[in-house]
Amino acid sequence: MRAPMLKESVYREEYPSGSHVFREGEPGSCAYVIERGAVEISTLHQGRKIAISSLGEGDLFGEMALVDSELRSASAMTTEETVVVVISLDQLREKLEQADPLITFFTRNILERFRDSQSRLLGHSREADDSNVVGSVLEKDVSLPRHRERAMRKLKFENEINKALINEENIIHSQPILDLRTGAMAGLEALLRWDHPERGLLYPNDFIGFSEETGLIIPMGLWVLEESCKALLSFQKKLNAVDPNAPLLFMSINLSSRQFSDIDLVRNISNIIDDTGVNPEQIKLEITESLLMDNPSRAAVTLNGVKALGLEIAIDDFGTGYSSLSYLHRFHIDTLKIDRSFVSTATMNKGSMEIVRAIAGLAHNLGLDIVAEGIEQPEQVTLLRDVQCEYGQGFFFSKPVVDTEILSRIEELGEAKNKVTPIGIA
Repeated sequence: MRAPMLKESVYREEYPSGSHVFREGEPGSCAYVIERGAVEISTLHQGRKIAISSLGEGDLFGEMALVDSELRSASAMTTEETVVVVISLDQLREKLEQADPLITFFTRNILERFRDSQSRLLGHSREADDSNVVGSVLEKDVSLPRHRERAMRKLKFENEINKALINEENIIHSQPILDLRTGAMAGLEALLRWDHPERGLLYPNDFIGFSEETGLIIPMGLWVLEESCKALLSFQKKLNAVDPNAPLLFMSINLSSRQFSDIDLVRNISNIIDDTGVNPEQIKLEITESLLMDNPSRAAVTLNGVKALGLEIAIDDFGTGYSSLSYLHRFHIDTLKIDRSFVSTATMNKGSMEIVRAIAGLAHNLGLDIVAEGIEQPEQVTLLRDVQCEYGQGFFFSKPVVDTEILSRIEELGEAKNKVTPIGIA
């Protein structure tokens, strides 16, 4: 008797005592978890039934045929009235496709060795049973060679990233953020680059996703934070030498979802602040709207911890993510960054212009600063000034550049207090 659940691929089945769930030699299309009852797993050897195991509540069986698509190597019979949760081929295929390819590769190899050992113990020849391999959808879509290739590629890339951290192949490029009211540099955004020994300069899209997946983003992110703090200290020292009355610069540093969910994030930030001696009020952490709303309670705890250290919080790419604005007063936000997609089209598209105007008005009413991203034209600067946007960044002012170039330009930026001049577009 089948009782459908939310997904068609997952359901329950009930079996009376002494019923076969499946028989040896049948094709496998499902795996089973015992919700209530008991099941005996057995095989036939030279016409004699051999009991392999007795399973009870919570035990999984029948999964082997789904992973490698071979025929059932044993029979499963209930020894009392039993209810099982059925896991279909489609559901398992979906999970395998989402899994780490290295884990899938290991699983397939372990299963292959287990079947070989089982065959030898029972006196079977797997070579003689090659015709029993079922060419199922799973076998076609999740083949061992493909997973071997993916696993090896992932291992290689993971080792390369580890080496990059050890050999200091990572580079911080900083993009100036200007005060649109004066033209002076108000802060910078730290942007990670990877100087790969074979592939040259790599940008975040080339490796951040993989670093998130493997967890390497945690040490990488801490390195970015520490190096950015050190760079900020040198920038501030240089700026003070140029202008003793210069205001404090801020450094914006992006946090990924994996970093934000790290339970040690606040403690690690505190340690870096102590080690570098940077003023925490000069550090601005950039997060996306989705990070806040994925788990609001946990996000509130993390943000409270960060704010207690004295750091500021900026919402990156504002206007492109979560539809509700309720979080703006729920969380301690300091800055909204207007997404470049609105800025780039604001002078040509009335809708984009009104969105920019609305974001600016919202920020002002809530007492938040505004940073406009992706400024590339002087007309955009004029529009942003008109809506009283305080800060802006983009190629019109400067591309992201290495620290030495920032240091050499600080004097130029200091002299340009009362005008906005394109710099660093070479």
